[in-house]
Amino acid sequence: MRKIAGVLAFCSFALVVLSFGQEKPVKIVLKPTSTTPPAYLLANLPEYGCTNISIITDETKADYSLEAEGGDFEGPSGSEGPHPPRAPRPKAKYTLYANGAVVFGTTPVKEKNAVKDLCKYLQHPTKK
Repeated sequence: MRKIAGVLAFCSFALVVLSFGQEKPVKIVLKPTSTTPPAYLLANLPEYGCTNISIITDETKADYSLEAEGGDFEGPSGSEGPHPPRAPRPKAKYTLYANGAVVFGTTPVKEKNAVKDLCKYLQHPTKK
Protein backbone atom coordinates (compact mmCIF):
# COMPACT_ATOMS: atom_id res chain seq x y z
CA MET A 1 0.00 0.00 0.00
CA ARG A 2 2.87 2.37 0.79
CA LYS A 3 4.40 1.70 -2.63
CA ILE A 4 1.17 2.63 -4.38
CA ALA A 5 0.86 5.83 -2.34
CA GLY A 6 4.49 6.67 -3.13
CA VAL A 7 3.97 6.08 -6.85
CA LEU A 8 0.81 8.21 -6.86
CA ALA A 9 2.60 11.03 -5.02
CA PHE A 10 5.48 10.90 -7.49
CA CYS A 11 3.11 10.96 -10.49
CA SER A 12 1.21 13.92 -9.03
CA PHE A 13 4.47 15.81 -8.47
CA ALA A 14 5.64 14.99 -12.02
CA LEU A 15 2.38 16.31 -13.51
CA VAL A 16 2.68 19.57 -11.57
CA VAL A 17 6.29 20.04 -12.72
CA LEU A 18 5.38 19.27 -16.34
CA SER A 19 2.46 21.69 -16.34
CA PHE A 20 4.70 24.51 -15.09
CA GLY A 21 7.38 23.64 -17.67
CA GLN A 22 5.09 24.08 -20.65
CA GLU A 23 5.67 27.21 -22.66
CA LYS A 24 2.87 29.61 -23.51
CA PRO A 25 1.93 29.42 -27.20
CA VAL A 26 3.26 32.38 -29.20
CA LYS A 27 1.28 33.64 -32.20
CA ILE A 28 3.15 35.50 -34.92
CA VAL A 29 1.76 37.19 -38.01
CA LEU A 30 4.09 37.81 -40.95
CA LYS A 31 4.12 41.34 -42.33
CA PRO A 32 3.20 41.65 -46.03
CA THR A 33 6.77 42.77 -46.83
CA SER A 34 8.25 39.48 -45.56
CA THR A 35 10.08 37.43 -48.18
CA THR A 36 10.68 34.34 -46.04
CA PRO A 37 7.97 31.70 -46.55
CA PRO A 38 5.98 30.73 -43.43
CA ALA A 39 6.76 27.06 -44.19
CA TYR A 40 10.48 27.79 -43.75
CA LEU A 41 9.90 29.29 -40.31
CA LEU A 42 7.61 26.46 -39.22
CA ALA A 43 10.15 23.88 -40.39
CA ASN A 44 13.18 25.53 -38.76
CA LEU A 45 11.95 27.11 -35.50
CA PRO A 46 11.44 23.70 -33.78
CA GLU A 47 15.09 22.83 -34.54
CA TYR A 48 16.12 25.54 -32.07
CA GLY A 49 13.60 24.65 -29.37
CA CYS A 50 10.68 26.86 -30.42
CA THR A 51 7.92 24.29 -30.69
CA ASN A 52 5.27 26.67 -29.31
CA ILE A 53 5.22 29.08 -32.29
CA SER A 54 2.19 29.48 -34.56
CA ILE A 55 2.11 31.54 -37.74
CA ILE A 56 -1.35 33.09 -38.05
CA THR A 57 -3.00 35.47 -40.51
CA ASP A 58 -5.20 37.53 -38.15
CA GLU A 59 -3.08 40.43 -36.93
CA THR A 60 -5.54 41.25 -34.12
CA LYS A 61 -4.90 37.85 -32.46
CA ALA A 62 -1.11 37.90 -32.83
CA ASP A 63 1.35 38.40 -29.98
CA TYR A 64 3.99 39.66 -32.42
CA SER A 65 4.33 40.66 -36.06
CA LEU A 66 7.47 39.65 -37.93
CA GLU A 67 9.12 41.18 -40.95
CA ALA A 68 11.37 38.37 -42.20
CA GLU A 69 13.50 39.30 -45.18
CA GLY A 70 15.74 36.45 -46.25
CA GLY A 71 19.22 37.29 -47.38
CA ASP A 72 20.60 34.48 -49.49
CA PHE A 73 17.64 32.12 -49.00
CA GLU A 74 19.11 28.64 -48.85
CA GLY A 75 15.99 26.54 -48.64
CA PRO A 76 15.48 23.84 -46.02
CA SER A 77 18.48 21.74 -47.13
CA GLY A 78 21.03 24.51 -47.76
CA SER A 79 22.89 25.04 -51.01
CA GLU A 80 24.70 22.27 -52.85
CA GLY A 81 27.78 21.99 -55.02
CA PRO A 82 30.78 24.20 -55.67
CA HIS A 83 30.03 27.81 -56.45
CA PRO A 84 31.88 30.23 -58.68
CA PRO A 85 33.02 33.49 -57.09
CA ARG A 86 30.04 35.66 -56.32
CA ALA A 87 29.29 39.07 -54.89
CA PRO A 88 28.91 39.43 -51.12
CA ARG A 89 25.66 37.92 -49.93
CA PRO A 90 22.97 40.21 -48.63
CA LYS A 91 22.16 39.79 -44.97
CA ALA A 92 18.93 38.32 -43.73
CA LYS A 93 16.92 40.86 -41.76
CA TYR A 94 14.39 39.85 -39.14
CA THR A 95 12.47 42.53 -37.23
CA LEU A 96 9.95 41.56 -34.54
CA TYR A 97 7.23 44.00 -33.44
CA ALA A 98 4.94 44.00 -30.41
CA ASN A 99 2.11 46.53 -30.40
CA GLY A 100 3.76 48.39 -33.28
CA ALA A 101 7.11 48.85 -31.50
CA VAL A 102 10.31 47.07 -32.50
CA VAL A 103 11.26 44.61 -29.76
CA PHE A 104 13.93 42.56 -31.54
CA GLY A 105 16.04 42.64 -34.68
CA THR A 106 18.83 40.60 -36.20
CA THR A 107 20.82 40.79 -39.45
CA PRO A 108 23.00 37.67 -39.85
CA VAL A 109 24.24 36.51 -43.24
CA LYS A 110 22.49 33.14 -43.13
CA GLU A 111 18.75 32.79 -42.85
CA LYS A 112 19.02 29.88 -40.39
CA ASN A 113 20.98 32.08 -37.99
CA ALA A 114 18.18 34.64 -38.11
CA VAL A 115 15.71 31.89 -37.18
CA LYS A 116 17.99 30.78 -34.32
CA ASP A 117 18.32 34.36 -33.01
CA LEU A 118 14.55 34.87 -33.22
CA CYS A 119 13.94 31.65 -31.33
CA LYS A 120 16.36 32.66 -28.55
CA TYR A 121 14.52 35.95 -28.14
CA LEU A 122 11.09 34.30 -28.06
CA GLN A 123 12.26 31.87 -25.38
CA HIS A 124 13.54 34.70 -23.14
CA PRO A 125 12.02 38.00 -24.32
CA THR A 126 12.92 40.02 -21.21
CA LYS A 127 16.67 39.28 -21.49
CA LYS A 128 17.19 41.30 -24.70
